[in-house]
Amino acid sequence: MVGFFVALILLGFAVATGESQVASSSPASQASPALPASPVASSTPSTSSNRFELLRKAFDQLSPEQQERILLNLRRWQELSADEREVLRQRERVQRQKQEASINEAYVKSGLQLNEEQRVAFRKRYLQERHRLEEQLAHEIQEKRQIGNTAIIDSLKKEFSATKASAPTAAH
Repeated sequence: MVGFFVALILLGFAVATGESQVASSSPASQASPALPASPVASSTPSTSSNRFELLRKAFDQLSPEQQERILLNLRRWQELSADEREVLRQRERVQRQKQEASINEAYVKSGLQLNEEQRVAFRKRYLQERHRLEEQLAHEIQEKRQIGNTAIIDSLKKEFSATKASAPTAAH
């Protein structure tokens, strides 16, 4: 999901930058109504091109797999209807709100009194550790699921092997 929104952000900047550059060269052109207004589009061309250059460099630093995933997500985003895009935006807002609530709850439970810089560091570390925990739990669940699936398959194999062996004798 995060990759999807990274692609969305890159798309927004790229499109807005491209449109602002086109708009400055041809005043009659208009921005696409499906895209939200972006601060990049209203900034000066040099600022827009600087931002675009930073995004391009960041994109170039990604692995080929990550780049491909972003481009795939970009294509998927472009194919969505306006309603579908809004649903995804709303889901992302809700997810961010839950994440912020979780961070605030952890801060309160910690009993710490931190200055702003320390709070930023706390937030960053909390997110890192939470991400690590989520990955660990997902891995453990996947392992348990695999063990359970193997047990189910073995059980069904025995059940249906016994049924198959007894079926011909019952027919005679």
